[in-house]
Formats: sequence, C-alpha cells, structure tokens
Amino acid sequence: MQVSVNTAVFLKKLQAGTSQAACLKTLIGAPIDAIEVRGEFFQAATKDAELTAIDQLCQQEHWDFYYSVPEEIFTMDGLNAELPQALAMARQHHIKSLKYSSGKLTDAATIAEQLRHLNFNDVQVTIENQPNDNGRLTTMTDLLTWVAKEHLPLGYTFDSGNWYWIDQQPEPAFDQVKDAITVFHLKDIANQDTVLLGQGATDWKTLLSGLSAGTPVFLEYAIDDQDMNGQIELVNAALK
Repeated sequence: MQVSVNTAVFLKKLQAGTSQAACLKTLIGAPIDAIEVRGEFFQAATKDAELTAIDQLCQQEHWDFYYSVPEEIFTMDGLNAELPQALAMARQHHIKSLKYSSGKLTDAATIAEQLRHLNFNDVQVTIENQPNDNGRLTTMTDLLTWVAKEHLPLGYTFDSGNWYWIDQQPEPAFDQVKDAITVFHLKDIANQDTVLLGQGATDWKTLLSGLSAGTPVFLEYAIDDQDMNGQIELVNAALK
C-alpha cells in the first residue's frame, strides 16, 4: 500500500485560483494510491466538467477517487438533505468515498432509518471528527458505538490534526477508536499549526503502525512543491 493525497496539499495554489484538476496533474506518475478532492474548491459553473476530468485522470493513473464534502452529515434538521444528490454525483464520476464532518446527532432513530433506506450502491460514506465540540473524544466514541450497534453503512475518517484544535491529543484518541477507522487523514501539528511530518508533536509513525491493513492514509496539509516528493516518500517508507 502507498500513501494517498488530499488536495489540501495544494492549498496555496487553490487559494490563488488554480483548479484541483490542474494541481492533480502534477502528481501523474507519483507513487500514490488515491486522491481526495475538496468540495469547497469547485466552482458551480465548472464543477461537473472538472469532476469528469479528474475521474478520467484517476482511471488513467489507477487512483481511487475520494471526495471531501464541506458539510456536516448530521444537522439540526436531521440527516443532511443533500446526501442523496451527493451519492448520485459519486456514482456518476466513479467516486469511491464521500467524507462528511460528523455534526451533532439529534433524532438518532429517524436518522438510522433514513440511512438504511438510502441507495449507497458501493459508495463509502465516512464521518470525520471535527475540531469543535462535536469532535470531542467522548462524543465521537458514543457516535461510533451507535453506528456499530445500528449496523449503519458509515465509515470513520480519523483526522490526526483536528484533535489539537480542541486541546486533545490524537494518540490516546486513536487507541480508543482505531477499530472503527476506515480512512486516515495525516497531519503533523506544532503549536496548533500544520507542519511537515517530523516537525510537530504527532507520533504519526506509531499511529500508522496501529491502523488495520489496507486503511488509506491521506496527506492533508499544505506542502510546497519542493517538499512534495519527500513527504510522499517518507510516508511510503513508513507504510512498508
């Protein structure tokens, strides 16, 4: 298994107006398994065409295609009302997995029933721990216990950085939730800022060694061009 890449690595370019499709072309031939795009960086007028181009690039490079939805799956009104449309988008563009922030679970029984009646059609949907009260460890363990007890079709994206922004640590959190993890977002953090791997406080190699075999690991922090290959190689060496 090799590392995967979230387009957050291109943050400076994306903020300057470069498209995600153009950024991803710079990874052609790189030793990676998958890419994850971010919904907030698409323009409505060009989104479908760009997704089509990224889909074609993924097929060409044999990358799995993941999509980060910049929304919560659980809202004050219940289950995110746009989830069926997102699933349809995923099927259209061969997207393997959709990632949502967790949000706050309210009417659990109704939401469980709605999830059971949705057509996931082999599209994985994951919930991610947030850097706010909804992502605190006790809240996440309760939520993941509920998902397992109800046998719901939801995975879990463990974000190793988000714990720092709510003054918690990823390592003890990982020990409690690792059996539920289906996707791993990798960051190293120093003073609540993302830094290159090895420059922060995260014991990231130990975290990776505790993952279930085959769990995709995504780089998800801004990386300058000159550091990209080194960061990819560093994680690939750890994954071996």
